[in-house]
Amino acid sequence: MRRYKIDELVQLIMDYRGKTPKKIGMNWTENQRDIIALSAKNIKDNKIVNTDKSHYGNEFLYKRWMKDGDIKPGDILMTSEAPLGEVYLINKPIKAILSQRLFLLRFNKKIVNPWYIFAFMNSQRFKNQLFLKATGTTVVGIKQEDLRKIEIEVPNRELQNKIGSTFQLLYEKIHINGRINDNLVLQKYFCRRILCRLFHAVFSTCFFFTRLKIGDAKKIYLVNYINQNSYLIKLVLCFLFFCFHTYFEIFFEIWVLPFD
Repeated sequence: MRRYKIDELVQLIMDYRGKTPKKIGMNWTENQRDIIALSAKNIKDNKIVNTDKSHYGNEFLYKRWMKDGDIKPGDILMTSEAPLGEVYLINKPIKAILSQRLFLLRFNKKIVNPWYIFAFMNSQRFKNQLFLKATGTTVVGIKQEDLRKIEIEVPNRELQNKIGSTFQLLYEKIHINGRINDNLVLQKYFCRRILCRLFHAVFSTCFFFTRLKIGDAKKIYLVNYINQNSYLIKLVLCFLFFCFHTYFEIFFEIWVLPFD
């Protein structure tokens, strides 16, 4: 296994540290139909997050800003500070402006498998090197020149591919499970809302009957019965709702979750 410095493995590092639209005589459009600007706040746990808080720019700003070209599949985004060392692998085409506190690393695919590099950059060994070369007290960050000096252990191509494909499968499985879990939480929330609305409707109907004046002779028996037993009926409704809600929770946990 050979050790390479990042500088020996990369074809390109994009680093637009300190760049702002005003410095090139422009402004963000803040139109979500335009091109998203990704920064350090958008990379977390190997995912792109918080896109609702991102800036946006038009095509003209994109061309003025992205002087080194487009983001490509296989590129790795890494936060340079606040927080340091969060990484994301571009696995499908995306058009975005590379904004604050974010490196883009394009590795030479003839030497290294991007998924192997992505796996290595998620390892504690890489994180340790990263923080050893980092500077700052309140905000810890790393400069591009120091990032280039970090060493990566590179095995033969066959082993790289095995490690990379295994990590890719785990990565995709984790993210699929995450989406399923988010969907199930949403389903559970709406089911609870429906149950609460249903109970409220039944409870309100009972409350209405307790206030109903006797008019029609056919309703006398029913209204009298409800008036005389209103608290008992409400108590029974509460008990039934509690039992049904508990059954729903158990059914959801035992039967719904495992099959999803």
